[in-house]
Amino acid sequence: MKKKTITKTAIKKERDPEKIQKVLKSKGYKDGKLPKGKELHHVKPVSEGGKTTPKNTRVVSKAKHKQIHQNRAKRGKV
Repeated sequence: MKKKTITKTAIKKERDPEKIQKVLKSKGYKDGKLPKGKELHHVKPVSEGGKTTPKNTRVVSKAKHKQIHQNRAKRGKV
């Protein structure tokens, strides 16, 4: 199965601050901003076609987010 090519424009669209703010509000962050030390993680990476939706995102600590991406790199999934 061929890997889908994602354009830079599509990636930029999914990382749009307004879109992220909307998702955060739907997750219960009423001002649309994350607390200090937290980051928004895409379960299916944007570079692989993942969308910025409440279902595809998780709020994790910065340390946990770094660990997730290190593990993906070890498995060759980055």
